[in-house]
Amino acid sequence: MKSFRQHMVERRIDEAVLRKGAVAAYGLQGKRHGDNAVRNYSQAKQTLGAVQNAKGTEVKIDVLARALIELLDGLVSQRQQIGSVSAQITSSNILN
Repeated sequence: MKSFRQHMVERRIDEAVLRKGAVAAYGLQGKRHGDNAVRNYSQAKQTLGAVQNAKGTEVKIDVLARALIELLDGLVSQRQQIGSVSAQITSSNILN
C-alpha cells in the first residue's frame, strides 16, 4: 500500500490545493452544524408557541419537554459548529 506522500508525489498533487480543500471542508462542516442549530432553535420556538394554545397541564408539560429537546439538540449542533471552526483554524495554521 502506498503512503499518502508517495501518492502525492506520483500524482503530483499540489499541497496548496489539499490545504485549501481541508480548510474549506471544515468551513462547510461548520456552516452545516450552524444551520442545524438554527433549525433546532426555530423548531423549539414554534413548539413553545404551542404551549399557549395547549389545554391541560399534561399537554403543556409534553410540549415543554419537546421544546427542551429541540433546544438541547440546537446546543449540540452549536458545539459541533464550534469544533468544526476550531478544526478549520487549526488546520489553516498548521498547514500554512
